Amino acid sequence: MPEWLFDFLSGPTIKIAAAIWNSSMKLIIKLVCSTPQKFSTGTWAFVKENLYPWAEGIGLSALNLFFIMIAFLKAVSNLHQNITLEMVIEAMIKVVVANVLYLNILNIMTTVFSISSAMAKEVFTLDAPELKVEDMDIGSALFYQLFGLLFILAAIVCSFLMLWTVYSRYIKLYLLMILAPFAMSTLVGGQEIERSFYAWMRTFLLNAFEIVVIALTMVISFKLIGAGISLFDGKNIVTSMVDGFWDALNSLFTMILVTAAVKGSNAFLSKAFGL
Repeated sequence: MPEWLFDFLSGPTIKIAAAIWNSSMKLIIKLVCSTPQKFSTGTWAFVKENLYPWAEGIGLSALNLFFIMIAFLKAVSNLHQNITLEMVIEAMIKVVVANVLYLNILNIMTTVFSISSAMAKEVFTLDAPELKVEDMDIGSALFYQLFGLLFILAAIVCSFLMLWTVYSRYIKLYLLMILAPFAMSTLVGGQEIERSFYAWMRTFLLNAFEIVVIALTMVISFKLIGAGISLFDGKNIVTSMVDGFWDALNSLFTMILVTAAVKGSNAFLSKAFGL
């Protein structure tokens, strides 16, 4: 079909929607393979040099508070349980572990960021399929005339949701870095209080490796799309004159289903590993 006739039948709908979706997918792939250090160097420097030292100072003070005023006094006031040598040794070990973590936690988090980013890069062996309609006929022209605005709106909303899923992960990681000293201070506060540290650790691992699941989800979706698996097969429903309608409808559902799969990556990882 001549390009001028294609433009006349489809209007600007397919080009606008495809431009939005295709450019968003390229940006998302680039962000997925990035680390928090490279995602925003200015934000990373601000968090590392300004906010983290502030939180670390408070966390170290809280470490003494939890150890002396809570853990020790609670053990002394417990008339049903005597203070034993094992309890003292256990408390001292936790203090040592907490101090070691304070000295190395930033390097540990940076290493985890690099590992998750490297895993995501290894996963992306496929390029994002471009959003396009191969079969332009009466059916596809009818689709774009009737649902053209919906098609563009779906491209905008789906692109925004996927970008926000990736962007919000980096925001969470920066926040988890700042909260790390507070979480570590609870490690010596007794069994009830130290749960806060384990909760932080699970949340950190969940958000750090969420990007790997997002990468896997996108690659599997790309493969399904590239394999030609369609929700709607016009050849079995209507004559070949309106195949383009189902082709366009498949493009619409491609955006929606890929977005839904990426949005659910965090919940899937949480359920799979009990995080």
